[in-house]
Amino acid sequence: MLLDITKQGDVVSVRLSTGEEMLGTLVKDNITSLELSKPMIVARSPDGNMGLIPFMVTTNSEKYTISTAHILAYAKTQEEIAKLYSEQTSSILR
Repeated sequence: MLLDITKQGDVVSVRLSTGEEMLGTLVKDNITSLELSKPMIVARSPDGNMGLIPFMVTTNSEKYTISTAHILAYAKTQEEIAKLYSEQTSSILR
């Protein structure tokens, strides 16, 4: 079996122990935590469409450290989803 190795700067998908799925740019990972930049939660709208909402809306921080005790799994995000995430979180005005 091949493992999908993630590296710093990759957009990763994270399944939290609460059941939520999160996307973010991997800053660093270690045995006790995962640090993500600009994490977003995958959410479904009432009409069934998928969207991304900020992980925390009441802070100005762009980086968050999440304990591995609250992470079930994480892997590199599908390329087309990662592109949409990058477009939504980019600070470049379109």
